[in-house]
Amino acid sequence: MGGNIFKDVATSINIKDVAPTITAYVDFLGQIFPMKAHSLKYFKPVGSVGKKAVSGDLDLAIDQSHIIRSFTAPELAKWNIDFDEWQELYLQYERRARTSTAEMCKMRAVLTLISKKIDEAGVLVSSSTTPGNIFTCFPQYSSGPVLNGKQVQIDWMVGDIEWLEWAYYSNNEKGLKGLHRTQLIVAALAEAGYTFNHYCGIKKQGTSEWTVTTPEGAVLLLSQEYRTLTMGETFTFEDFNKWLKNSTTDTTYSAVIKRYKRILRLAKAEVPEILKEFECY
Repeated sequence: MGGNIFKDVATSINIKDVAPTITAYVDFLGQIFPMKAHSLKYFKPVGSVGKKAVSGDLDLAIDQSHIIRSFTAPELAKWNIDFDEWQELYLQYERRARTSTAEMCKMRAVLTLISKKIDEAGVLVSSSTTPGNIFTCFPQYSSGPVLNGKQVQIDWMVGDIEWLEWAYYSNNEKGLKGLHRTQLIVAALAEAGYTFNHYCGIKKQGTSEWTVTTPEGAVLLLSQEYRTLTMGETFTFEDFNKWLKNSTTDTTYSAVIKRYKRILRLAKAEVPEILKEFECY
């Protein structure tokens, strides 16, 4: 989900190598952070991982409670993080923050210091750490386990696990990626005046509080802004697009699709075939 950050090093991964690579990755992290080794076993593959014959990267979600329960010295020490170093970094992020909440700045500081230790252990890490993401590049393993000479991008998704599994869901629709479904939801919410975040939830534009943090809450909000939506209609691009078209006026649908196409251009993703010839007002 973080895009091809390590394009000069990372390659795609075959489905048969996904499980042994994730196992080796979690074991590696457990060696760096022995006091968190058990918690790291709660990583869950999300998106298209394990659903496609070949994946461009591996997205691993984990509930934030397995990362840290409170921003205290004893909790940080489990990651071998010094409280004063963390606090200095957190305050630095908070001073510069424009839209991030204090909690987001605190988590970003934790993940930044975790990523620093992963880097020191010899694994490539991107400097683009967010309050909900760490982006790494790790050797691929085949069954055995044995190294197969390749590397793959592995991204952390940290937040509420129920929200993460829904936000990053991919049904592996033919010719489409998970982002095609999710970004259409993003566009529909944006047209109604809301901001969607993959690891925080949904908030009213111009506010700082993430008021919707569950999939059920997102479905209810969309139902209130448009027309009754079921959870089942949110899992594929095809179903959500059909619902959206039938739930709006031609003008509103056109406005959402215009936003959607703009989002896909920024993501350098193909427009779904069914919308390629659609003329927005």
